[in-house]
Amino acid sequence: MSTQKVLSFFGTCSANAELTLVSQPVQTPFRVIAVLAHFALNTNRALQLDVYLSPDDVAPSSGRPNGISMCREYSQAQYITGDDETKTLHHELISPTYPSWLKVYANNTDAFDHTVDVQVEIEILERD
Repeated sequence: MSTQKVLSFFGTCSANAELTLVSQPVQTPFRVIAVLAHFALNTNRALQLDVYLSPDDVAPSSGRPNGISMCREYSQAQYITGDDETKTLHHELISPTYPSWLKVYANNTDAFDHTVDVQVEIEILERD
């Protein structure tokens, strides 16, 4: 029997700044099922988001965090953007080591602050 969970990430990325939000440690192997990124009205694709699977809980004040990027792995673009919409990424990624952390990296290229609202759906896997 598998257990699915949703990890929520909320914050505000200041104008022309970067922000990394970090989950609590996931203490068991897991599979990322999907990422839902909500973009507010008038974000105008100026907020760039990426999700990372990471072996640590470090949240750098600038620059991308350590770990495996879900957008950079095979994509042409290194981030997702939007405006008044929710983007869903069906990206299966298995984390066999634990503890592991999920991180949401935001890069705000706008002169206005923008909210970060991301949910990551995971499936808990049984330990060997």
